[in-house]
Amino acid sequence: MGLFDFLSADKRKVRRIEKAVRKANNKHLPKDYRQIALTEVIDAAKTGDTIALRGLLARFSVNAEPSIEDEKEKEWVCDALIDIGEPTLSHIRRSLRTAESINWVQRVFRNIVSPDEYKKELLDILADFDTEYERNPDRKLQTIMALAEIEDNAVTSAIVRFLSDVDETVRYQTVAALAKQGDRASREPLLKTMCEDESIRVRNQAVDAFAELGWETTGYKKKVDAVLPQGYRQDKSGKIIKIGSS
Repeated sequence: MGLFDFLSADKRKVRRIEKAVRKANNKHLPKDYRQIALTEVIDAAKTGDTIALRGLLARFSVNAEPSIEDEKEKEWVCDALIDIGEPTLSHIRRSLRTAESINWVQRVFRNIVSPDEYKKELLDILADFDTEYERNPDRKLQTIMALAEIEDNAVTSAIVRFLSDVDETVRYQTVAALAKQGDRASREPLLKTMCEDESIRVRNQAVDAFAELGWETTGYKKKVDAVLPQGYRQDKSGKIIKIGSS
């Protein structure tokens, strides 16, 4: 076989994988055809093929019908990428910074690298975000929510600034994340949010966090009284109590 034959064979292989990726990621294709293509892409990805690896990661951004098959296919892709392991990492890191939705990508990454490497990568990603408007804040939200599951003072320091994000849902999830951390370094920023945020939903989430954590409202007691929703009160020590709870 000559050089041009090899080149021609390589081109045919590339075209075949690209075609399989398009089919595997076509939400309108009948599931049987889509899954046959997905099998071919997974087999190619196991050899380290870049097109196939990127195609598998792109599958997480496709929502196909029926949803039960879509979930099964994403589980299938997730397991395959975890099994492939280290060869996927450069593609995963790119996806974590570019894909609109990254929940599945985070899951793959978490199962390949060490907890410290996972935490560091998420913190590095979060550092690239600001608190200004963006059309689709899902990647920011999902990064904050993933970090919320990692108990570490560095996480509190990294996410607290998003209490001032222009997006109300980002602020809401930041309050929830800080509540999970339970780091008293966030006490005063959360009190300011409780008293000053324009969103009732965000303020009430901060109230609920203080009630759950048992933190006092020292320095803000009068302001807190003015914003407490029905069903909550402050005791003499300045702790927020949910009425009717033991």
